[in-house]
Amino acid sequence: MNLLITGAAGFIGSALTTTLRAAGHAVTALDDLSVNSPRPRPENLVERDVRTLTPADLDDFHTVVHLAAHKSVPASFDPGGFEHNTAVDRHIIHTFTASGAGRLLLASSCEVYGEQNGPLAETSPHRPRSPYAAGKATTEYLADIYRPRLGPGRQIGTVRFFNTYGPWEDPDAVVPAFIDAALADRPLMIEGTGTQARDLTHIDDTTAMLGRILQTDRLLPVVNVGSGYAITVLELAQAVIRATGRGTLAHTRPRPNEIRSFTADTSLFTATYGPPPTRPLEGALAHTARTRAAVWTPAGAPQ
Repeated sequence: MNLLITGAAGFIGSALTTTLRAAGHAVTALDDLSVNSPRPRPENLVERDVRTLTPADLDDFHTVVHLAAHKSVPASFDPGGFEHNTAVDRHIIHTFTASGAGRLLLASSCEVYGEQNGPLAETSPHRPRSPYAAGKATTEYLADIYRPRLGPGRQIGTVRFFNTYGPWEDPDAVVPAFIDAALADRPLMIEGTGTQARDLTHIDDTTAMLGRILQTDRLLPVVNVGSGYAITVLELAQAVIRATGRGTLAHTRPRPNEIRSFTADTSLFTATYGPPPTRPLEGALAHTARTRAAVWTPAGAPQ
């Protein structure tokens, strides 16, 4: 398969590029390198802004996987952050539609669900509580609008990522923030009570799920990519302390607009692609901690 991956120097993009190339696929990796990270960059990375792509640039690709985005929820309250993501997503959808490429797979987020009870199914309504989430919901609506305009055999699909974690994740996310704090003998800072729950999916499981999606003929309009299991932030912090053998807990004020729980309903994924792989959390946290200890300073910055 001949693929283009945007955001290929990012956390998920770099891992997916490596996985697909190892499976024998031809992958063109593209990223504007606007985010500094110690992650190893894919070989032959094309440094380019997605917004400069033309239909002719996409013509020869079987599938375009669009992962490029500014992912910070707090930063999205800056108008520039919101506008960047929506402009990039709108451009890739429009450009793909006008091209000869066969398929476009878009990245969305569990953030579009907002505050709702129980496992979250793809049929649950959009209830975004941040500009980032509103932007992802807008991307999904645009995909719905453009999908009927496609010719026979062409597809636009969307994946809603839950909380993917792993060794090369940026330090502002909860798992690396806790691990870096423990390794530096700093308190693990829990926002609020720590009863808020998150669906954690190891990066190897996320890329395996994406691989299954891409290797089938059918892209679903939207499908959850998560483990189907949630853990509270307090339980996660305690698991990190066990995995690293060090660390203490401390609490700070809750984050504004905090979502109480994100848990993926994986029924649709299972029915279409098979059961999601699930790496045991404790072992994955220990491996993540060992890797981060080797490549990050105690302050949480790359060595």
